[in-house]
Formats: sequence, C-alpha cells, structure tokens
Amino acid sequence: MNQLWGYLIVEELLRNGVNYFVISPGSRSTPLTVAVAQNARASKIICLDERAAAFHAIGYARATGNPAVLICTSGTAAANYFPAVIEAAIDNIPLIILSSDRPPELRQTGANQTINQVNLYGDYPVWQFDLPCPTAEINPNVVLTTIDLAVSKSRQAPGGVVHLNCMFREPLAPTDSPVEVPESLLKWSESRFSVGEAPPTAYTRYAAKLTIPATAEIQSLVDTLASTARGILFVGQLKSTAEIQAVVKLAARLNWAVFADIQSGLRLRQDLPNLIHYFDRLLLTDIVVELEQIETIVQIGTRIVSAQWFKWIEKHPPKNYIAIADNPDRYDPNHLVSLRIESDIAYLCDRLCEQLPQFSPSIWVQKLRAASDRIGVTAANFLKTSKLTEPLIARTISELIPSQHGLWVSNSMPIRDLDMFGIGAIAEDSQSLSLRVGANRGTSGIEGAIASATGFAIGLQSPVTAIVGDLSSLYDLNSFALLRHNSQPVIVVIINNDGGGIFSFLPIAKSTQLFDTYFGTPHGLDFQHAAAMFKLDYYHPQNSDEFIHTYQQAVDNHRSAIIEVTTDRTENLQIHQALNLDIQQQFE
Repeated sequence: MNQLWGYLIVEELLRNGVNYFVISPGSRSTPLTVAVAQNARASKIICLDERAAAFHAIGYARATGNPAVLICTSGTAAANYFPAVIEAAIDNIPLIILSSDRPPELRQTGANQTINQVNLYGDYPVWQFDLPCPTAEINPNVVLTTIDLAVSKSRQAPGGVVHLNCMFREPLAPTDSPVEVPESLLKWSESRFSVGEAPPTAYTRYAAKLTIPATAEIQSLVDTLASTARGILFVGQLKSTAEIQAVVKLAARLNWAVFADIQSGLRLRQDLPNLIHYFDRLLLTDIVVELEQIETIVQIGTRIVSAQWFKWIEKHPPKNYIAIADNPDRYDPNHLVSLRIESDIAYLCDRLCEQLPQFSPSIWVQKLRAASDRIGVTAANFLKTSKLTEPLIARTISELIPSQHGLWVSNSMPIRDLDMFGIGAIAEDSQSLSLRVGANRGTSGIEGAIASATGFAIGLQSPVTAIVGDLSSLYDLNSFALLRHNSQPVIVVIINNDGGGIFSFLPIAKSTQLFDTYFGTPHGLDFQHAAAMFKLDYYHPQNSDEFIHTYQQAVDNHRSAIIEVTTDRTENLQIHQALNLDIQQQFE
C-alpha cells in the first residue's frame, strides 16, 4: 500500500503538470522517493541539504510559475525548509512540500526521529493536510483528489506553499513478498490507469481562474489615466514573460515616464523610449522638482528595491496612487495608495490598451529621460577605471550577460547596485528581449541565494549568472554541491568585502568600538579552496580588464564557476558617496 500510494501521489502530480521533484534522502520518505525514481516522466534532483533544496525549488518556481515538489524524511528535515517556506509565502511563490512522517501510534512516544509535523509551518501555507497512512480501507480516490486540490491551491492566484504531511508505516521499501490486493482495488486500478490514446489527465481538474476587476472599475481607471497630464508608470516585480510584454504594451500606449525596478524585467532594456533607467539617482538631484507636479502614479507589481523612492514619495504624494497586483495583499509601506486593484496583470493591461487613447510623447518625459541619460554618462565616466569596484561589477555584468541567460541577484548590496547602476546591452536584434532577473525579496534574507540561482537556471532552461555577497555565500556553502551537478551552468560572482558591506551605510558604522566586531563581521576567508573542494572552475580577477576576460571565458566554457572579486567595505562606502556627489553636481 505504501508503494501504491507513493505511485499515486507522484503520478497525479505529473498529470497536473507538476513534474520537478527535489529530493533530500531519508528512510521514511522511501515510498515517495522510489515512486519518483521509477517514473520516467518525472524530472528530479537530489539535494543533501533540505534548506538548499527548498531555495532551489523557489528559484525554479520563480522562473516557471509552476511549483516544484520537495520530498524529505521525518524529524527536523522538514524544519530546514522553514526559511524558504516563509520567503515563498510572503511572495506568493508556488511550492509543494511532501514531508514524510511516522504513523500516529508513534507520535509523542519518544520514537526515534519523530516530532510534531502537523501545522509545522504555522499560518504560512495556503493549505496543509495530514495524509493518513496508506491502507486498503481508504478509497485511493482520496489520494488523487487531495493532490489535485494541493496543486490548485499552490498554483492558482495568489498561490503559495502547500504542505502535505504523509504518514507511512513500515515496511517502507518495495518488497518481493506476495501481497493480497483487494479485488475492488484491482478493478479501480485497471479502470483508472488503463493505457489509452488520450494523454493522462488529473482525476479532478480545477478550472483555470482569472482574477479581473469589475467593468465599472476598469472604466473608472481608464477615465483617471486619460485625464492625467503627468503620470509615472512604476513597474515593480513581475513574474512572467506575459506580464512583461503586457506592461511594455501599456507603457507604449501611455507614453508616461516609466520607473522600472530591477525585478521587473524592464530595468535593463534599451528599447523603451520612456524608460528612466536611473530614476533612483535622479531623486538625488535638483531636477527632482520636475516630479513634484505628478498627478498619478500607477504601480504595477510589488517588491520595490529603491529606498530612495519610498523616501521621496512619502514627502511628495500624488493625487492618485494606484497599485495593481495579482494578489490581495497590501504592499503600501508608506500608506499612500488611493486605489488598490487585484487583477491578472496581463489581462488588465490588455483591457486598458483597448480602451485608452494613444498618448503623445511628453516634453516633460523627454526632459526626465535626458537627465537620466546624463546620470548614466556620469556613472560610466566615474567608474571608468582599472580598479574593480562593486558598482562597476554590477554594471559590467548587466552589460555583458548574454540575452538568453538569466540573472540572479542576492540581497544587501548586489541588488541595490544593479538597481541603481545597471545598464542593458543593446539587443542583438530589433526584438529586444527582457532579461529574466530573479531575487528573493519576499523577506530579503541572505540565505539560499546560490541554491535559488541553481533552481532559476533549471526553470529557465538556460545558464544563469548570480551576483552574491561573501556572507551570503558562506551561509549557502552547501549549495556549491548543486552548482557542480546542476544541468544548467551557474556562474557565481562572489563579491568578497570581508563582511557585511551594507552595514557601512548605516548609522551604526559611526560607532567604531562596536561596528567591526558585531556588524562588519570580518571573516578573513576566501573561496578558492571551497571551489576546489566541489571541483568548480575558480577565477580571481584583479582588475576590470581581467574581470571582463574571466567572465566571458566562464560563459564560453558552459559550466558552473566561481568568480571571486575582492573589494574593501570602507572604500565601497566612499565610492558610493563620491559617485552620488558627482551625479548631484552635474545638475547644480
């Protein structure tokens, strides 16, 4: 019965289009692991570390919009998923957890490797269920409908984490001993799994759901946009190519100024005439007075990186602040939103394009674009040096990364530098592609960055470049094993400033007696021997020319690699301050 239920669980997941399994080895999960191993249609990867496994699954889901399935044994194994569970829950990332558990008669008895796994993740899952031990007395349809509901809960908007706690009694492994199978079960199995011409489908198919606003709400939004003389389209985190394409179409219709977060997929494009690449740094200059007459801001998507934007908008709230997202959650840290619309983003953008007139190009927007371009030139000239600096690393990667690759960015300084100073390369053809950019900004933790990048590469089915800090890399060192075995190469650029570089920008940095030990946290380590341990290519460029050469060499080699760049935390602060001052002086 264990073997049958394991087979049913995996087969029904596959029939729902969920076909990627991330397995961490263990005994109690044997029925599930065997079922995955024996199913030729299941894609799978083995991950020894459950925490890394869960972040790998998040990276995959961010790339595909489809949940990966995590499989683990009983005890603390499932607890190691918790940081990723929180990240996925906060950011509505689909994820399915199959944790294996002891049977009820062994709970709270002191039995080995047994903890309370029921509701292990509190309120973070969108659905959780304690699946009983396999038995002939339970209709197998119970298993199928449970899996069908789990997939629907995880995948349908807003989406999120589903936890199925699967109890198994021994024997756990397949056995050669004859087993008496009830006649009714044989007939059920024959009718359910008989081979036919039609492709296998889910037992209970959940109809696709589309969240759309009422017609009157769309018309009211059209009226507001049509009457706006000065507007900003702020594009936050987008989750799919379809959303990106729909927002680009709306931007062309509105001809408003476009402020694009690095997670939007638009920030590094060069073919959008109204895209204000350096809006974040623009807010530091005198030309910012041009923004004080804004009537309407339409924010599409969530998870904005720019702290400068939040500071500015709090002091200069517009008449209309309209937030559009595909989930009901509030994302309004400044409490300024006047209208909140929950909708499928692609659908709403398409409806708006159908009903809105074509806006003419605005001199005001052209002035902002010209100022942004000046900032770009200023940054380029400032960073034109042989010395490798952290802003230069982010800018260089954004310029050199092949358009068919993906880009993963770790939290703290890497994502901020890319958001502030990144510049896209000119597309190889007239159809400029949006580079897929991934980051874990749900809770903005530093854990799981490398593991997430490996999953992102699997989901995109393309190579990925990851920009990661040294503390984040130390935190995720186990994931070097994933780099070695990943079917898609991941080039990890580790910026090693010997500690927590972002803390140098905070007021605590002035407390010289406390800062270095408790916040700067110098470790004195490098990653050369770690790369050798996992048999990964390793590079340590000393200047910008060497960095360009080694990065392009790593790309051409088509295998995972570590590129370690050594920088200085104090110097990094000074470079950012000097660059910001240089930008401000251009507009005095």
